[in-house]
Amino acid sequence: MSTVHDQYPDLVTNADLERARSKAVEHELVKWGPLALFLTFALTLGLSAFISIRLSEGSPCGEWLCDISVYGGWPKNGAEQIVFRTGFVLIALQCLVICCGRCRLIESWTCTIFYGAAIVAMLMMAFIPFYASPVHFYSAAGTFACLALGQWSDATNDRRASPSMTTARKAMIIATVTFFGIWFGAENFAEVDWPVLEYMAAFLPFLYFTTWSYQLLTLPTGLHYLLIKEMPIVTDALHLRALPVELSAQALFHSDTDEP
Repeated sequence: MSTVHDQYPDLVTNADLERARSKAVEHELVKWGPLALFLTFALTLGLSAFISIRLSEGSPCGEWLCDISVYGGWPKNGAEQIVFRTGFVLIALQCLVICCGRCRLIESWTCTIFYGAAIVAMLMMAFIPFYASPVHFYSAAGTFACLALGQWSDATNDRRASPSMTTARKAMIIATVTFFGIWFGAENFAEVDWPVLEYMAAFLPFLYFTTWSYQLLTLPTGLHYLLIKEMPIVTDALHLRALPVELSAQALFHSDTDEP
């Protein structure tokens, strides 16, 4: 069975195929990576809390729900710290790969600066216990601030997203900053503990990342995915049977970031 490259060598060059293979890998990473990232974060918090409660023989803070920092750092030098730090190292690595792939797909590198800063701040938060230094809390604040800036840049530069998707993403960012800001201010300046707000703020950025998965699972994949599959008939693959094959191929090659 002949492929697109065999039938139309002038339209589909080897360079195009290499570019397609690269984008196909990025496509799959950004499609499934956020789901794995969300699961890693949830498991890290869950296991840390379980170990902390067992070692403390009850709630480590004396309440029905403790701050994330308490579950990840109390008792001192406990096994929960190992789980907490290991989990956040994995989260940082996953964020690095997924966010770079995402920025390449939307062809905007502004967000990588903020994501990189967020990863550094997040690792500082994980490795500096809450009882050791206030840097722990300021690192957490830096993580949320940089994530919010990176995600806002992402939402603004994603030309494939529908208006409703963009609005939903920006609403999640605003909610994240609001919840964290209220919790952080109450915790550090009013000595009032509202851990529910912290958990809501913590999960929302990872929920935002899953919108990348949703988008790629539901929207047309574009040229990069078509070429890596080497479909024999372009029009059948794109459901554009009414158009000439040459027109379909040329339109995709020169408009790789636009929806077919």
